[in-house]
Amino acid sequence: MRKITYDREIFKLILMLLMVLDHIPYFISPYLADAFHLITRVVAVGFGYLVVEGLRYTHSKRSYLFRLSSWGIFMALGNFIMNQFLKQDYQMSILGDNIFVTLAIGAAIVTLWNTETKRNKYLAFALLLICSLPIFEGSFLLLPFMFITNLTYNNVKKRDLSYLGLAVFIGIIELSMTIPVMDTGNVLGIFDGIAMNASNMFFILIVPLLHLYNGTQGKYARDLKYLFYVFYPAHLWIIHLVANYLGN
Repeated sequence: MRKITYDREIFKLILMLLMVLDHIPYFISPYLADAFHLITRVVAVGFGYLVVEGLRYTHSKRSYLFRLSSWGIFMALGNFIMNQFLKQDYQMSILGDNIFVTLAIGAAIVTLWNTETKRNKYLAFALLLICSLPIFEGSFLLLPFMFITNLTYNNVKKRDLSYLGLAVFIGIIELSMTIPVMDTGNVLGIFDGIAMNASNMFFILIVPLLHLYNGTQGKYARDLKYLFYVFYPAHLWIIHLVANYLGN
């Protein structure tokens, strides 16, 4: 039987669909939002994987880094402007709702690490340790994930085992901080506590998605090249505007 796989563009579309599900808690029940939050932990790491892959095939790493950084600055400015029109409950974090910045930092770490000089490798590792602090969106998970992806890119078994190790490590850290303050009196309380405060370990769901991804460009690769760059800020801004309006 022929194995069903999908190309890069289909992979991006799947991730973007999941991304929307993660950003609509204003319009759905809290527990459905919890469920969506768990399964959508694959989104950031999925795009992180594609960035690491993109750095291997791009004609200009400098242009790639500049593009990610530029969109990060653009979205930061957009978030700031948007917040002037939104109530406080619906305002966006300048850096906390800006995956472009985290992806740009991850791309810089990978680029530095892949050079031949020890100085750049030390700089990459220092940048990884500092920026993995929960300052930027998803940095606590995404930057180590991108670093691991770069190191294990050509060895699927080693990659998957490394992801599992990272998931266990993150799970131990988050659960140790969540369990003491979790409402353990009912199943829904436990579910909500994990979904909201200890969900990053569920990024491991990216593994089956990567096994279905064939690494090829799709038919419309050129036409869809900038779709994610436009869709990501646009869908967030629209959702927050609608939620702000409906919340009046």
